[in-house]
Amino acid sequence: MKFFRLLIALFMLSSTTFYAQQFKFKTTSLTVLERGGRNNEWGKWSEPLDTQLYIVLDFDKSKIIVYSREIQHYRILENLPKEVTNVDEINSYLCKNQFGEAAKVSFLVRKDQSNKTQMYIYFTDIVFCYDITEVTE
Repeated sequence: MKFFRLLIALFMLSSTTFYAQQFKFKTTSLTVLERGGRNNEWGKWSEPLDTQLYIVLDFDKSKIIVYSREIQHYRILENLPKEVTNVDEINSYLCKNQFGEAAKVSFLVRKDQSNKTQMYIYFTDIVFCYDITEVTE
């Protein structure tokens, strides 16, 4: 049942009309990918780190908030078209954080991994990947 609720929520994320919609998630792990070195190439994903953060996707205020040690605010500037492949369903948003830095935030359902859900935050030189579960009240 949770999977279908999450699929409905992700479907609604790709819609252009929103009515008092707010989705809450809890993270279970974090991995990081960085660019650097002599050739400014992407490195390898870090080992997963257990996390227990909360994330709010708030369409009323067009923002995504990650409640980490330093709270991260992402203002949604544009909803990107939903991507569906044989293995993933992806809803992405072009955003700016509280420092004015551009980022793409994507919510994924990994169909080939028992519908594992993740949130990616893409910056120019670093990518954060959170494993997430929806919080239902």
